[in-house]
Amino acid sequence: MAVKSICGVIILNSDPKSLVGFYEKTLGLKFEEESHDDLVLHYGTDIGTVHFAIHPPENFDNKIAGGGSAVIAFDVDSIEEMDSLALSNGARCIQPVHDEGFGKVARYLDPAGNPFELVELTYIFSETKS
Repeated sequence: MAVKSICGVIILNSDPKSLVGFYEKTLGLKFEEESHDDLVLHYGTDIGTVHFAIHPPENFDNKIAGGGSAVIAFDVDSIEEMDSLALSNGARCIQPVHDEGFGKVARYLDPAGNPFELVELTYIFSETKS
């Protein structure tokens, strides 16, 4: 058995609709309401082959939301443009735009305290394995 890919990224937030607004305004994503199985209303969008969703914590029997240790990296065309949007929509910059060799990167906390980064790739990671 091997992992084939990452199929989803889920953020827990006590006010999912508010956080959806942040990511829609900041990154131009379009979320849809989702309700399936016994889950409380939540929101999701597909980015390539990855489903990005924002759920209330009760969908995961969790009492805590926000400020997780996982970091979501969003590949963008213009980091300077997206940096401006992130800051104007309430993101807090924790590491300004800098070059990491494979591209420009900046790190932020969203309004709920979840870390994320914007990446303008100059190097495309290869799918070949050594």
